[in-house]
Amino acid sequence: MVIELGLTQQASQFNEALDIKTAPATQKTTEETAQASKAPEQQGDTVVISQEARALAAAVKSEETESDSKDSDSKSTQEQLISSLEKQIEKLEEEIDELEESDLPEKQKQQQIQAKQAQLMQLNDQLLKAQQEQLELEGQVSGGGTSAQGFGNSLADF
Repeated sequence: MVIELGLTQQASQFNEALDIKTAPATQKTTEETAQASKAPEQQGDTVVISQEARALAAAVKSEETESDSKDSDSKSTQEQLISSLEKQIEKLEEEIDELEESDLPEKQKQQQIQAKQAQLMQLNDQLLKAQQEQLELEGQVSGGGTSAQGFGNSLADF
């Protein structure tokens, strides 16, 4: 009997908590009353966007457009850099081939080839970095996926 009485009280409190109480009616703005008078047959919710909100939305949209154009500019300059580096690498490889076939003394030939190979390695490094930057601009990572944020590289970071 005591258990039933306790359960009954809890059930009634629960039912009271679930009752949805409507908020008191608020005054409508002139835009809302004008909208209601224009289309009284419509049912459902009406959303009115203020001028301030429209101005903020326009500002955000213009910032997105500017950032998109900056990204495309940086992509095109990155692509130009990559193609320029590739051309320089091809030219150096041709010069190395010519040096190998030249009639210079062996010691002098080896020194020039080594200097050209050092330049070639530097250009290859620059090309690799430029290609990685282009991948990052495109939202990719050289590992083939997208970058993860918020996690460390070792167990000590956890």
